[in-house]
Amino acid sequence: MSFDEAMSMTKQLSRVAILILIFLPASAQDRVSMADGRVSFVPPDGFRAMTEAEIKLKYPRSNAPQYVYSNEPMNVSIAITFSPQAVTLEGLPQLKAAMEQALPRLVPGLNWLTREIVEINGRPWVHFEMTSFAVDTDIHNEMYMTAFDGKMLGFNFNSTVAQYDRYKDALKRSRDTIRVVN
Repeated sequence: MSFDEAMSMTKQLSRVAILILIFLPASAQDRVSMADGRVSFVPPDGFRAMTEAEIKLKYPRSNAPQYVYSNEPMNVSIAITFSPQAVTLEGLPQLKAAMEQALPRLVPGLNWLTREIVEINGRPWVHFEMTSFAVDTDIHNEMYMTAFDGKMLGFNFNSTVAQYDRYKDALKRSRDTIRVVN
């Protein structure tokens, strides 16, 4: 092969690679995996993994989520919790009922927007959407809970009320990318 032929082939391969990257779904480009790849999702553009120190600062309780992805000012986040609480897919209606009773006592100023069981990529999830008070601002939460390895897996899409409209569509697109493989 001549030098010119090699250069031509290199240019063609470069074009193909660029086209693949352009048309490759975001889920393949930016997918974050946990639990040995059995749980994954695509965070919104501009979100990054929070450090362990940042997670401890934002969630000072002993039951902080294991993973959190946030925008740069950290006022919009997605927290992922692998809880030790025993849960089965068949037990999701009971989990929903128990959480509906407990959350109003635990969350100051809770205002329910949605309480339901939904399906995301073929898997049932308890879904709660609510607003509540925090120390310095009002919060908008969408919580999704399901069973994973006999325990509860939770995704919490959290935003200040002021930022929610700006991020709502990106958070929903991210939610729709959640995959769980048992």
